[in-house]
Amino acid sequence: MMKKINKKREPISLTQYKSQRGAKYDGQDFTPVKNDIRSQLLEEQGHLCAYCMMQIKSENMKVEHFFSQCEFPEKQLHYNNMLGCCKGNEGSPRHSQTCDTKKGNSRLLYSPSNKHHNIEKKLKFLRSGEIKGCEEEFNEQINKVLNLNYSRLKDNRKAALDAVLNDMSKRPGNRTKAEINKYIEKYNSRKRDNKFYPYYGFVLYFLYKKLRAAH
Repeated sequence: MMKKINKKREPISLTQYKSQRGAKYDGQDFTPVKNDIRSQLLEEQGHLCAYCMMQIKSENMKVEHFFSQCEFPEKQLHYNNMLGCCKGNEGSPRHSQTCDTKKGNSRLLYSPSNKHHNIEKKLKFLRSGEIKGCEEEFNEQINKVLNLNYSRLKDNRKAALDAVLNDMSKRPGNRTKAEINKYIEKYNSRKRDNKFYPYYGFVLYFLYKKLRAAH
């Protein structure tokens, strides 16, 4: 589900905050800095959760530390270690929690913001809405650490794809490569409000598959 995130330079307010003696995450005077971090994460990610890619807003998101603050306190103020995530059913039973809420202090093999990880080539998708890792260990993390195959997420991904495929099938016959490319361009681009379409990584996976099969 994850798409590569192009990180920008950290917010100026974070740089200034880190220059203070004893600066720590969620420390004194950190609230306005955290607001700037949230805003920039949303902009970078097109207002989608870094893991499941559902839509998020400033008031219903979490700032996730890829390397946990508990295990890596020296990275707690490293902007490249921060991702914007959904609340992941926070407060619900563990089996229904997802993303950062489910992950907690656990480690993951790959980060969507690490350009060397090439996250998109580590994943594959099924028409049912299921997401799989191309390596056994990462596949286990997708299911047990992030719970990205939670039933609601699978249904949402499938519904997003079904909407596109239904739109493509309104006219009889097969779609041409040019027509498929128009859909690819649409889902690779941000909407007027600077947001990506929710679950667009899943949709694009199948659009590219259709493109390769088109004559």
